[in-house]
Amino acid sequence: MVDELHYRRVPLSCGRTYRWGMRLKWIVAAAIGFGAVWIAWVFQEFVFQWFDIPWKSERLGQLGDTFGALNALFSALAFVAVLFTIKQQADDLRRQQRQIFKAEQNQHRQRFEDNFFQLLAVIRENRQDVRFRNSDKYLTANVKAVPQTKKGHFAFRAAYREMRYWVRQEDRAGRALNCEGLAALYAKKVHVRYESTLGAYFRLVYETLDRVDRDPFLSDEEKDEFGNLVRGQMTSFEAAIAGCNALNDFAKDFKRLVIRFRLLKYARTGDVYDELTKHYPPETFQGRDTNRPPEPDIDDDVDEDWERDE
Repeated sequence: MVDELHYRRVPLSCGRTYRWGMRLKWIVAAAIGFGAVWIAWVFQEFVFQWFDIPWKSERLGQLGDTFGALNALFSALAFVAVLFTIKQQADDLRRQQRQIFKAEQNQHRQRFEDNFFQLLAVIRENRQDVRFRNSDKYLTANVKAVPQTKKGHFAFRAAYREMRYWVRQEDRAGRALNCEGLAALYAKKVHVRYESTLGAYFRLVYETLDRVDRDPFLSDEEKDEFGNLVRGQMTSFEAAIAGCNALNDFAKDFKRLVIRFRLLKYARTGDVYDELTKHYPPETFQGRDTNRPPEPDIDDDVDEDWERDE
């Protein structure tokens, strides 16, 4: 691959060298011509005598006046030469500026990538600090659920189940949830109870994605790749909870980032998912290249594999 790229670049470099060589030849030829004319003019008396031609300054003065147009031509050519030199210097300056800008871009990308993966590691660590315990009403309705505080991935699963329980309660009561209603339900039943861990975690995710989205040097494709890395860290439960979180005012414009990076692509389907589809555009749930179906929701409110909070 490297050899192929090398051979592709060789003709371009040779072409530039050839054109510059031709320009240099013309400049040298013009300089020699001007020099020859100047030398002939200075030593004209000796030249005339060498060829036995009478030399009279008066007649030559009259003859020289006829070369006024030629002098003007030489002046014009000199002016063109100056303009050509300025253009070449300007082209060289622009070329140097492009090289400097490209070098700055490469350095910035390297620094950004290092900082991004550090933030990604902090996100993983912070996820383990998330805590959640289901409400008494949920535990009464789901007797197989363990009445203990969950942590990490299990905390997000418990939070998702809590949210699903209250969405179903609203549906059974015949109350349709608009965007504000779904946001308020999440804030009251899930977020407020464990804001110290859930809020801190989603703020960190927000800051990471916002930094990616606002970077002036990254291309859209590079931003998509960084966003995919963040999305790939999320479980289906976590993605659904992120969608609910982003609908609230305290999440600032997190909804914009959820849509931009399609964080709900792998959100777990079911009652919560159906509500989210009413408040997010379809592309939020779709991939850019491939569309792997989201994980189906299962009514298994049994905590057989949960980890006890130490």
